[in-house]
Amino acid sequence: MRRRGWNPDVFAPMRAGDGWLVRVKPPEQRMTAAMVGDLAEMAARWGNGVIEITTRASLQLRGIDEAAFTPLAIALQEAGLAAADPALEQRRNILVSPLAGDDPTITGDPLALGRALAAGLADPAWAGLSQKFSAIVDGGGVLPLSCVRADIRLRTEARLVTITALDGTMIRADAKEAAGAALALAARTEIEARPPAPPPSPPPVGFIAYPGHRRGAFALVPPFGDLRPRMLTALAALSERFGDGWLRLFPGRVFLIAGVDEENAAPLAAAAAAAGFLTDRSAPSLGLIACIGAPECAGGDSPSRADAAALASLLSPNVPRPLHISGCAKGCAHVGPAPVTLIGVGRGADGSGLYDLAFAASADHVGLQADHRLLSIAEAAALLNHRFRSP
Repeated sequence: MRRRGWNPDVFAPMRAGDGWLVRVKPPEQRMTAAMVGDLAEMAARWGNGVIEITTRASLQLRGIDEAAFTPLAIALQEAGLAAADPALEQRRNILVSPLAGDDPTITGDPLALGRALAAGLADPAWAGLSQKFSAIVDGGGVLPLSCVRADIRLRTEARLVTITALDGTMIRADAKEAAGAALALAARTEIEARPPAPPPSPPPVGFIAYPGHRRGAFALVPPFGDLRPRMLTALAALSERFGDGWLRLFPGRVFLIAGVDEENAAPLAAAAAAAGFLTDRSAPSLGLIACIGAPECAGGDSPSRADAAALASLLSPNVPRPLHISGCAKGCAHVGPAPVTLIGVGRGADGSGLYDLAFAASADHVGLQADHRLLSIAEAAALLNHRFRSP
């Protein structure tokens, strides 16, 4: 598989305007309350306390001091949140059905297959895979991973696994041999041009019942994926009080609490909202995607996250979502087109951002095909509300 660029991780932090950024990939996108407590303490001790959940269900610690790289890496390994081998940690980009083990409609054993795939990646035979190698192990269920792109997709069934490469090559293998077969397919697949990422689906929010049961999972979203240590530990406490004690991460910047009885959905929603999470599908900011922007990001031209919060309060519900607000043309928060994309190009006299706007465009194309330029947030809101007004 063709080698690409790098993503920040435990051993390769990325410089940002507010310090260094470290990406943490909880195995199987799940953490115990103890792991959550450890991570929250690390964010407060070695960073600036800002934690982000990413669109691909990882966590980012911001504001890390350079002197903390080694002790932080050791602490993450001891907490079970990172691999000891830097090369393995880079390639350990495996999304597994997060409700596996609780959702009775999931088929096969995604957890076992995900672990076999992670163990296989440790084999030196696969050292040639890109450091951005990605895999999805999907067992279906109430929250399938069908809309998430990856180099290799493994769809688990009762005994067989369907394995699909990004170029469309498909094979089927017995569950016990599927991990090795998937890695072998990845190694011989040459991807010259990756298709653009599809527009993200609206994130699930609230209680999601398992078919035929009075129990299910509860989905919560921190506004724009931004949270603080106290919010993270509050979620862990809620998972122990109302669920099975695990905190799970889902693509789209979503946290999941599984094993929730239907009668507990309302008190869980109230407690989560009090802790700062979105629990209502009609929340104005729910369909907005925004990076942290300036000044926290050194490359940001506009304070995109603060401006996104202001925009959310001004937009009509008729304006299509998702709406992507990026502090610069890199578009880190969402790679791919969105119905509406705003790219920061500077600041106005009051310090708020100025944006170029394009419809049905990705961030890196807005500069070439902007439909409107140098808009303030108020001007962008007025334009969008007028364009998408009710007939």
